[in-house]
Amino acid sequence: MILPIYYLIPFVAILVILFIFLIRARKRMDYYEMPRGRHVYGDMLSEGKILVSKKYRLSGKPDRVIENRDMIIPYEFKSGDIGEKPWEPHIIQMGVYFIILQEVYPEKRIEYGIIKYRNRSFYVDNTQELRDRIIVKSQILRRVKGIPNRNHDSPGRCEGCKYRSICRERLR
Repeated sequence: MILPIYYLIPFVAILVILFIFLIRARKRMDYYEMPRGRHVYGDMLSEGKILVSKKYRLSGKPDRVIENRDMIIPYEFKSGDIGEKPWEPHIIQMGVYFIILQEVYPEKRIEYGIIKYRNRSFYVDNTQELRDRIIVKSQILRRVKGIPNRNHDSPGRCEGCKYRSICRERLR
């Protein structure tokens, strides 16, 4: 028995729509320079869960974590533009992710992470020097007591600061 052609039209239409969505998703991943692989952590998957290193008492929420075979790749998206090199606090942030993710995924390699700004991306190498700097900085920060001094002139940063309500140096 041969089916009339009008039975095939919805099937073909669904295939065309799926193909269009696949192409749009691929273009979006290319724009964000997101590595290929399975997303194991991120906005929709983690439901706000914070990743923690119990050994070093560090925590963080990378925008995405991608698993590609035996490798884990942290990915962080920044909404602003950047010049020739990534902002140092963002490199530190990525280094914290390296430490945390190595504890969460001990059987996986973490060679690099990606910081994507609006206008360009940077690959940050997972080096021992970076991890050592972060561990030393975190130990120093834990020894600091009291209210920190303001270290910026940005009203936006001031507005979002968790010490704003008690800060004697707030901008507004």
